[in-house]
Amino acid sequence: MERRFIMIIKIYADKILMNHKHLNKSAFYPLLLILLSFSAAAQQNISIITPPQNLENSVSKLAIEDVQQLLQQACNCTVDLNNTASEIQILLPKIDAVQAADKSTFEENANYPYLHVPLHHYNWTSKKQNGKVTLTLETPTYFGISCALYGLLQEKLGFKFYHAREQIIPQWSTWPLPETFTWSAKPRFDKKGFHLHTQHPLELAEPLLDHNYPGGIEQVKEYINWLARNGQNYFEFNLLESIDLKEWPAFSKQITDYCHQRGIIAGVDVSLHMLQQKAFQLYRNFPASWRSKEKQMDIRLAKLFAADWDVLNVEFSSTEFSSGNVKKKKKLQLHLGEELKEKYDSKLMGRKHVVQETAEIGGKKKKKDYIMNAEETALDKNRGVLIHTVMFYTISEEKAPVYRNKNLRHMLDLMMKEKEIRETWYYPESAYWITFDNSIPMLLLPYLSGRLDDILLMDSLQIPGHVTFSSGWEWGYWLFDWSIARWSWEHETNKIAEQPTATQYINEIFNNAHIANYFEENLNLQNDFLKEKEMMRYMTASTATDELPGALNIEFHPRPEWHYKWLAKKSDLETLQKVRTEKLPLLDNFSSTTKGYSQMLESNLKSTTFTRQQQQILDELKQGIDITGLRAEHRKHTLDYLITKREYKLKKEKSDAGLLLANAVSTRKAAQKIVDMRETNYRYNVALLTTKHYEHSCYHFGYLYPVHNLHFWKREEEQFRKNKFSPFFMNIMNLWRIIGIVN
Repeated sequence: MERRFIMIIKIYADKILMNHKHLNKSAFYPLLLILLSFSAAAQQNISIITPPQNLENSVSKLAIEDVQQLLQQACNCTVDLNNTASEIQILLPKIDAVQAADKSTFEENANYPYLHVPLHHYNWTSKKQNGKVTLTLETPTYFGISCALYGLLQEKLGFKFYHAREQIIPQWSTWPLPETFTWSAKPRFDKKGFHLHTQHPLELAEPLLDHNYPGGIEQVKEYINWLARNGQNYFEFNLLESIDLKEWPAFSKQITDYCHQRGIIAGVDVSLHMLQQKAFQLYRNFPASWRSKEKQMDIRLAKLFAADWDVLNVEFSSTEFSSGNVKKKKKLQLHLGEELKEKYDSKLMGRKHVVQETAEIGGKKKKKDYIMNAEETALDKNRGVLIHTVMFYTISEEKAPVYRNKNLRHMLDLMMKEKEIRETWYYPESAYWITFDNSIPMLLLPYLSGRLDDILLMDSLQIPGHVTFSSGWEWGYWLFDWSIARWSWEHETNKIAEQPTATQYINEIFNNAHIANYFEENLNLQNDFLKEKEMMRYMTASTATDELPGALNIEFHPRPEWHYKWLAKKSDLETLQKVRTEKLPLLDNFSSTTKGYSQMLESNLKSTTFTRQQQQILDELKQGIDITGLRAEHRKHTLDYLITKREYKLKKEKSDAGLLLANAVSTRKAAQKIVDMRETNYRYNVALLTTKHYEHSCYHFGYLYPVHNLHFWKREEEQFRKNKFSPFFMNIMNLWRIIGIVN
């Protein structure tokens, strides 16, 4: 870098001499060298001072090498190892084997089998001595070194590891930190990381499930690096029946090996015998297999454990809405737990869905709990549990009208019970792909406040694990995962605790009061409109089960008080008037307020200049918020059309409601322009994300295929125009394949 800089200076010097021949060449070059010497003196070179053992352990070694390269890109200076002459010295500790084996408070307090993880809290102390700034790290483990180095970059030096394929690297010529300070960081949870829900056709679904996918392992490693850079230590994804079971296990060893090289727990999500969405099954019923269920499980486990999985997260039911034969399931569960512990030294985890027992298929008939004997009870403690919640709702708020629930507080009650019996982790969502958020698309900012509220609650309840159910990163959804990852740590600077806020990390990127105000206003607006006033019921698109008859008409996400089919064909004038006076104004107010905030931001930023990367991030998030406002506007127009058409029919008058539907089409076209702009900036293969094609999930298209031409918006227009409300009308999903009837 220094040699290139000198060459550039010499080139410019020669040009100056050519244009100014009166200058004395013999005098000019010495002056140039003096200037160069001042420039070199101004540079503060950095050295990472580390004992040799830290370069022999892969977890610390990979972090040190990565941080060395990142710092060099930021400071335009020399960043080397063990150069005690450097002006800035980063001192890493020698890891003591005895201290490194210590247990966390979570593990010390557990009265059940506990999955051990290395301690990884850390403390930095900065001092100036003999003209040099020295940052001294205290941490007990190699993973602690990794977390501390990346934490220093992201929390203090201006780096932003916001996406697996992108990061912000600051530029500075002098060391930007105070010469003297102390800063400490403590993980809120022992285990913290992400479950990629690859039952859905997400960005990394094919790279994870197709052992022949071009460049797939490199993309997976990018994501694992993102986890390490954000201080996460858990990675998991869904395994599907559609993998090549002969070839895939050997490929997956590359995934588990790299996780372990980076200090990350490797988990995989399978099922006993789940029928939905091509879930990987540990056994099949006769006649698909004549072997016993236990024997099938043993055979399939042996194949999977060609890779060194630390955790097997198992779905024990055949569907989310059924519990099955409790006694048989418990027997298989105990067998599986013992096999994993004795043969593979792997932890068995199982998730608890938000469906209450009384709402399960057959749940109204109270099932007798299976009574375990003493030996079975001891074995059952090996199993851990993930307490699941869905969408942007918290586990404790009063209103969460999902999966036939008033709220999700029963999951909090279950968590408090389970955490006394077995290892218990929290398992919330940062997106809910199917017809709720990024498939429409909408950027739902209440994920920020909801996830932060839950993290602080879990911390206060001393829950040892937090694994986020992630469903895609485009349309700004990377912001939620990135924020969650950073909130999983708590920090103190000079012994003063730092207080987290919902929009703090997006504000860090811009450091602009107008942008900070814009996101805060939109977050408050969405929380009030979508959650408090429950208008999310109208913003979502209908699922297939919303339109199925009878017992199959199962509520998953929030839906209106009245079915659209009933409004179109059977409603009375009183109900129509209620929709017109109570719901349409709310939709109109939300859309116009969202548009007003956007216009105000544009006006306030007219004279503000951002970097190209900042502008791209702002465009993405702002377009996500804008299209959410347009979604409300479109919904207002389609609903207005529906009820107006019905009113004319009831009054036996000639309808002129067509103009209202034309308004909806116009709004959709405005939204389509935003979609077209966004697609030019998707970070992964656009065709993979937005087109139909055969792949491993049951959907056979990318997760942003419904967004590509705003399918759900167009479908609603046609449903309302033609009065067709069958789940098979303009359907893009193979319902039989999703529920497992056909393959």
